[in-house]
Formats: sequence, C-alpha cells, structure tokens
Amino acid sequence: MLDENLPTFYLRPSIENVKHHASVLLSQYGAEAQPAYSLRHPDPSSPASKNRYAVALYDSFSPEILYGEVLLIPEWTQPSLSQEETRRNGGVPPPPQPLLPSSFVIQLYNPDQQVVVQHGVSKWSATPQWVFEMPQQSFRQPSVASIDRTQSDPSASESTPKLRFKWKKEGKLSKDYVCSLSGKNTNPDGSNRKHNEPDITLSIFKQLREITMYEPNLSRVEMEDPKGLEVVMLLSAIVIREVYNGHMRETFNVSDAPRRLSAERPCRKNSNDRAQRHRNDLPTSQAPPPLPSQQPTLQVQTADSRPPPTDPRSQWEIDVETAHLKKQVEREERERRRAEHAETKRIKKMLEDEERKAREKQLEIDRETERLKREFEKEQRQAQRKPKPPLPSRPNPGLQPSYPTFNYPPAPIQRPHSARPYYTGSPYVQRPSGATSSSVFLPGTSSSTRPPDGRRPGAKPGFLRILGHSDHSGPRLTKKQSAVF
Repeated sequence: MLDENLPTFYLRPSIENVKHHASVLLSQYGAEAQPAYSLRHPDPSSPASKNRYAVALYDSFSPEILYGEVLLIPEWTQPSLSQEETRRNGGVPPPPQPLLPSSFVIQLYNPDQQVVVQHGVSKWSATPQWVFEMPQQSFRQPSVASIDRTQSDPSASESTPKLRFKWKKEGKLSKDYVCSLSGKNTNPDGSNRKHNEPDITLSIFKQLREITMYEPNLSRVEMEDPKGLEVVMLLSAIVIREVYNGHMRETFNVSDAPRRLSAERPCRKNSNDRAQRHRNDLPTSQAPPPLPSQQPTLQVQTADSRPPPTDPRSQWEIDVETAHLKKQVEREERERRRAEHAETKRIKKMLEDEERKAREKQLEIDRETERLKREFEKEQRQAQRKPKPPLPSRPNPGLQPSYPTFNYPPAPIQRPHSARPYYTGSPYVQRPSGATSSSVFLPGTSSSTRPPDGRRPGAKPGFLRILGHSDHSGPRLTKKQSAVF
C-alpha cells in the first residue's frame, strides 16, 4: 500500500465461495476494506465458455447493475502442413494454439460506450504498454428540442475531443504497472515536437494484487465521466493480469486435445460369439432359436449442447473427434470380419470332422456286415457237407395203432350187507365167474395180442355164438333169474 489515505482496490476471492468469481474491495483513509465491485467469469464447465475469455464488473450491493464487461476471442495459429507433425499426431494436424491478442474492447453501459485498448511495446524501453482513449464529453446536453434527442451520443461522435491514457510496465523485471494520462500537445500547429506536457500518473497496479488511485491527479482529468474512467482502469488492469500475465490455456478455457480412442481401451469383442458357439455345441433338439444378427454399431450423439464452431479450435476438435470415430468404426469392422472369418473356419472344421466321423462309422458298419456275411456263408457250407438224417417211416394204415397202457390200482373189495347177491351192472346180465374185467373205453387195460381164436379184441359175438352153436368152449350167456319170483 502506497498511502492508506488514497483509495485502494484489492482483488480477493468471492465472498460467495464461487471459484470463477472474485470481489473488489475498497479501502480509503485507513478504513477497513469494504466490497465495492463484483467480478464474474463464465462457468468453465459451460460449453459456451470454451475457447474464449470474458469478465464482467457488477455492483457489489446490487448484483443486477452491470457497469462494464470484456469479451475476448483469440486468434489461432494456422494448421501445420508438415507430414512429420501430422504423422506424430496420429494422422491429424496438430491442434491450433491461441495467439496473444493485440487489442481488446471494454463495453461500458449507461451510457453505452466502447473503449478499445491497444497492446504494443514502448519504443524507448521495449516494455509492454496498453493505450486507450476516452471522450471528454460522454452525456448529452439537456434540451427540449426533439432534433437534439435524435442525435447520437457525444462519445460516438468523432468530433468529440478525447483523452489518451496508457498502462505501462515500470521495468522488465518489475510486476508493477502505471496508468497515466498522456500530456497535452502545446504546439499551436498541433505537431508533436517537444511541446507535450509531461504524463500525469493516475493509478498504480502493485504486484498485480491492488490498484491505488492518485486522487489529486484524477481531479486534473477534464472529462465528464470519472466513474467510467474508474471502471475502464479496473477492467483493463484485470485483463492485463489474467490474459497477458496468465496461462493462455486456462485463461481462454482451452480444452485438452481428445485422447485417442485406441489408447483408451481395446475394442471389445462381440458377446454373441460365445452364445453362437454354445448353440453350435448343443444337439439339434436342444438348441435355442438363433438370435437376430447384431452388427457392432457405433452410438454417436447427434444432438450436441455446444454452439456451432466459431473458431478454428472448436472446428479442429470436431475434425479430430470425427477422425477418431472413423478409425474406431474401421477397427470394429475389421474385428467383426476377423471374428466372422474365424467363426466360419471353425464351423467348416467342425463339419469336416463330422463328415470324417460319419465316414469312419459307415466304414466300420460295412466291415461288420462283411464279417457277418462271411460267417453266414461258412455256416451254410458246413450244413451242406453234413449227411441228412433218415426220415421216420410212415405208419401202416391196416394196423391198429398201439395205445399206451395205464395201470390203475385195483378197486377195494366191499363186503355185502346181506346174503343177497350184490348187483353190479345190469340186472339182466351177470358177469361170468373167472372172466377178467376189461373196459370198453380204456382199451389199454386188455392185452394187445390177439386171442387164440384169431378174433380181434372187442369183436362182438356172432348170432350163432349167442345161440350156443359156436364151437368155442368159453362161458356162455345165461338168463338172469328173478330174485323175487
């Protein structure tokens, strides 16, 4: 601080704890610094703030009051045509870099006025300097005439006299800047020969942190708008600090070059390969229905929140991103073709293996068929060599076939209940004594040989035999006597 009685402005972080905002505090006569102005920068994360610099000066107690602002869009370097740099940068030209602007414009409000600040180098000391001019008359004269109201403001008229101001660095190694009013020309003819008044120091920018106003010298400035001069000196000092003494990339919010997509992550293989391979390994009856063919597509966001490119840097970023997306699409297409070729080769090999196994199985079946055929022919030849057994003799139809004999146990003898003879069979026919019983229905109980008389067994006696004229001396039939009469 040069003098505590002089008005001094301090640049401090924002009271609202906003990173891209700042506060301008004012202290005078040794009093504690109080907020006087509020500095606001656009949000660096906003797409509208890319590749440009902007600052606005607001009132600290009434945030809606805007005193002035600066918008600075830099110029950019031309793209290099060197093949070596293009090859080193991955096939795209190197990114354009912002150039230090040679001038900037301060826009004042109420009344509206534009102040152009020119950047240059001093001829004698070779130190940087910034020169600007402001009109002595900024407001219209009060008038009731309607024709006076239609005229433009005096600040826009070229006939209005102007004062010349200059920010100059005190030394090459110093960080202090001095703002002074250029001396008036005292020559009657208006030439600049050794008849200029000395410069009047108006303010000092100490260590790029505080701005001290020389209040006694400000009263010597003949202009109607001292408040406008104060705003211009504050804004110009802030631009000198942030643009010409800061980092270019951070000041203009230049984004880094987009990373190569090939270096971010390798291309992911298609997830349908495993599923397709699993379906091929399953039997036909268990195989699930095939999925629709899905080719790798690249999702590109069509709606972009960024404004249209107005500078070469934005256009370069779009070109680089387009080139990277094209390379990624080509790489994915190559990977897809390679995967399809590998899958086709695998399926072809699998079909060849199946055909080979089918041929081997058919060959084994043919061998087994031939073996069984040879065994059958061998058994047939052996059967033909063996003699045939004699056929059984045909039975003589004139002979009575012999029947098997059945030996039944003898029937038990029962005692008679009375002295009366026991009837067995018919009451008219008695079995002769001594005759053997034979069954008519069981021919096997009798002897199979013929009797001595030559008659077949079971032959009925003839008529003469019944009458007793037969010469056979066997038992004869007798008439049964009645047991009652």
